[in-house]
Parts: sequence; C-alpha cells; structure tokens
Amino acid sequence: MNVVVKELQLPWHGDERGKLIALEALTDLVPFEVKRVYYIFDTTPGTVRGKHAHKVLKQLLICVSGACTIECEMPDGTKSEHRLDWPDRGLLIEGLVWRQMKEFSKDAVLLVLASEHYDESDYIRSYDEFRRLSGSGEMK
Repeated sequence: MNVVVKELQLPWHGDERGKLIALEALTDLVPFEVKRVYYIFDTTPGTVRGKHAHKVLKQLLICVSGACTIECEMPDGTKSEHRLDWPDRGLLIEGLVWRQMKEFSKDAVLLVLASEHYDESDYIRSYDEFRRLSGSGEMK
C-alpha cells in the first residue's frame, strides 16, 4: 500500500474582489473520487482530535478558517507536523498513517475531503494496533 503525507499549495484565482479555490476529484490535487465531505469546528481549546489511522481511506485536509496542526506518524516511525493556517494549503494523507489534529485556533474550521463513505471497520483506533500492523508488514 502506498503511504503519502504531502503538503499541497492549492492554486487560487482572484483579483481585487477576492480569491477562489476550485478542487476537482481525480486530479493532482485530489487524486481520488470524493465520497464524503465533513468539517470540524468550534473545537474546545486543548482538544486533540483524530488519534487513529485508516486502512484504505484517503483524505485531503484544508483549514479553511483559522489554523490547526496535523501530526502524522508513518509506518516506519517517521513523524511530521503540518501547520495548516491558510485556506490555500492542504495536506494529503493516504495509506496507513497515524494522525492527530491539535492546536486548533478559536476560529478553526478544518475541512476534510474523503475517498470513502464512513466505515468504522476502516479505522485503527488503537496506537498499539497501528504499530503492530505497520511493523509486521501486514498493511504495507
């Protein structure tokens, strides 16, 4: 399975009236069919969201208002942090990646485009299970 954590600069169009970003499925920016869209907002200060990995799901995360930090851990144990603080920046996540969303500003709205409909069986909610799967090669 391919594993990707990639920051994206989203191209915008605009003039003195404002800016517009258009995202289309099955392109370089959104390399999957979008089957679900959701957003996280009004997050309590100090809250950490996520704390899971997915077996199949691909996501593009965009903080369309405010800011938040996405912390990712790859199957090989490599960790990275990504600050999403402008609506023209996105984070593409594919494959077995442990993710946590944290440090939400009061006005944060985190938009998520997902490749699949909600499926609880796709979630790995136990960090120990994530490490077991990623270390054993079962999910690679």
